[in-house]
Amino acid sequence: MKKIVVAGPKLSEDRKKRLEVIGEVTYYPSVSSSEELIKISDGADVLFSNGDFLLESLPKLKNIFVTYPYVELGVFDSDALKRNGILVANSQGGNRSSIIEWVMFMTLELFRKFRYMVRAAENFPVELQESLVDKKVLIIGKGSIGTKIAIPCEAFGMKVDFFSRGDDLKSKSSDADLIINALNCNSTSKNLLDRDFFMSLKKGAYYLTFARPYTYDIDGLLKAIDDGIVAGAAIDCDPEDFGDTTNDFYQKCLKNEKILVTPHIAFSTKQAVSNGGEIAIQNIEAYIAGKPQNVLTKN
Repeated sequence: MKKIVVAGPKLSEDRKKRLEVIGEVTYYPSVSSSEELIKISDGADVLFSNGDFLLESLPKLKNIFVTYPYVELGVFDSDALKRNGILVANSQGGNRSSIIEWVMFMTLELFRKFRYMVRAAENFPVELQESLVDKKVLIIGKGSIGTKIAIPCEAFGMKVDFFSRGDDLKSKSSDADLIINALNCNSTSKNLLDRDFFMSLKKGAYYLTFARPYTYDIDGLLKAIDDGIVAGAAIDCDPEDFGDTTNDFYQKCLKNEKILVTPHIAFSTKQAVSNGGEIAIQNIEAYIAGKPQNVLTKN
């Protein structure tokens, strides 16, 4: 039987039984170092990790199938890993609905600014805000989440366009009212949204992202906000620790009152966590059956 190592994820009895039917399973709590993860993975055929120290450990692993219960891990060279006998599979789609809910909440907040009017205790002069109807939104990243974001945007009457590899980015974004960054981390997405990009946007445009700062220049965004080009932004701070408000990136965003910032919580629903775990189990079952799924190709 295949040797399966579970490092960190807490599994239901049903999911444990499913793994134990197809392999010899060893369970470990979350690891405290890369060295520990490499040690417990030695000789295993499958590693099911919660992600702790996983990215830095990948180049040091050998002949193993790796999966984890979420989508974005970070940047790695899948060709180099494959030469070492390593396949990496994510849990694509597990947190999609939860991320999209965060996107639409933040989109409404950017344009309608409801937070100032909720539980108002005193009279105030009403300022008319902007409806989403007919607003032009450019979604950068046409993956499993980006493509689905278009559906509720269109339901609100927004005009949706996508940026795909090979398009002229500045031309595509020149008249957008809202930019949604849904990029994955790879060699072509590194700092794609740089200072020049933000400075080239239409005056009054908004920027929204749940993607990693690997894909965009936060200082360039701040400059565009300070210069009155970008009207505001909504940022979920991935990959900072869930709920951590003390890190430098979060604090940099927090200091600008025009940025709606959350501490890596866009995914945070019970359903997303359960879905991610289920897809990771399915990845293992598919791999052992000789039909690997959700295998990532990055460089």
